[in-house]
Amino acid sequence: MLWLRLGDNELIQLDHVISIKKQEPQGIEMLFTEPNGKRILTFADQADRNRAFDRLIENLVKLRMALE
Repeated sequence: MLWLRLGDNELIQLDHVISIKKQEPQGIEMLFTEPNGKRILTFADQADRNRAFDRLIENLVKLRMALE
């Protein structure tokens, strides 16, 4: 199982995530397998959102490469 830590109080199991994408104006949307399973992470501005999204993608790519 793969987990994503969001702040100090929340963990998300990535096995249940269908997609992760940027949402305008400054959010990241995560869709889950469960019905109505949607989570939107908001950021102070687009630059913060873009940095978080890029780091998330980089880490997921590294993790996938390590598991292969």
